[in-house]
Amino acid sequence: MKKILVPTIGGLVLAALGVLALWADPGGRYVNLPGLLLVTLGTLLASMLAHSRRGVFEMLGRLPAKLKGRRAADREELETLLRVAEWHRLGRMQIAEQTAKKLRDPILRGGAEMVIGRTPEAELGRMLSWKIGAQRERDQDDIKIVLTMAGFAPALGMLGTLIGLIEMMYALDANQMAHIGTAMGFALLSTVYGLVAANLVLKPIAVRLEDTAREQLAWRHVQAEILRLLHERGHPSLIRDYWQAFQERSTGPESAQALELAPSKSSP
Repeated sequence: MKKILVPTIGGLVLAALGVLALWADPGGRYVNLPGLLLVTLGTLLASMLAHSRRGVFEMLGRLPAKLKGRRAADREELETLLRVAEWHRLGRMQIAEQTAKKLRDPILRGGAEMVIGRTPEAELGRMLSWKIGAQRERDQDDIKIVLTMAGFAPALGMLGTLIGLIEMMYALDANQMAHIGTAMGFALLSTVYGLVAANLVLKPIAVRLEDTAREQLAWRHVQAEILRLLHERGHPSLIRDYWQAFQERSTGPESAQALELAPSKSSP
């Protein structure tokens, strides 16, 4: 229900904003393509200079998935992991390895294969720490890029304002009265675009990325604890408890209850 409801609400909000924009500006007086291009392209180019072209484009590529948040842990993934834990606890390594390959999460799949391959716990811990650190660095880099864009957008809007004022002064000097309104509109709308881009688009995206990064980091720590339990041949019920505890914290008690009421397939 939540997966259907969230896109529906987002679509309704966008539709309402579109209707409001048409009602407030039926003649397109607040649309200024040169000012919009100055703010958007200028912000993008300045961010590439501040960071790197590759980093900015990679962040833009990851952005849609990050804005959706972490995919809720599903019942099938949990049951597959519980079967891996049960087979490993019973010493049936070949069946456990074949079952581990069905895990979709790369951290859980790789960690389970390392455990089944009798990797020492210290080496497993180093791998998990490196994965968690790499994820944290990527998340922080993405947040920095978005915040950099939020800082450049108003500055580019102010630059457009100054350019528009200069054009207006030249129009006054040349007694081109028809050109004054166009220059003044470009000047003011550039500032509007910069403020809107920074405060209504980029800063909210940065806040959303920070929330997603915290949730992802917490999920990585849960995965690390689950893999340590797997290495110690812990009972599958303990793994289920860790999984459900995080599921309840991140998606609510209803989702965790659905996992709890699901018929267990962990027993061979």
